[in-house]
Amino acid sequence: MSVTELKHAVDELTPDQRLELSEYLRWRTRRDDPDWQNELGRRLDQNLSGHGHSAAELKKLHEKLSADGQ
Repeated sequence: MSVTELKHAVDELTPDQRLELSEYLRWRTRRDDPDWQNELGRRLDQNLSGHGHSAAELKKLHEKLSADGQ
């Protein structure tokens, strides 16, 4: 399938489907990037050592962002 065909197919998607596709493409681009993998590892290590956010903090942030339409 050509890029032009892909673009036409994307035009037929719903906004939610385009958002899902966008997130997939971002993940796919970063998946093999060693710098990104190192950053993920650093963040995981930081969270596991107790310097992250609690589930309650993340839930509160999520609720605020959702209420703001983000």
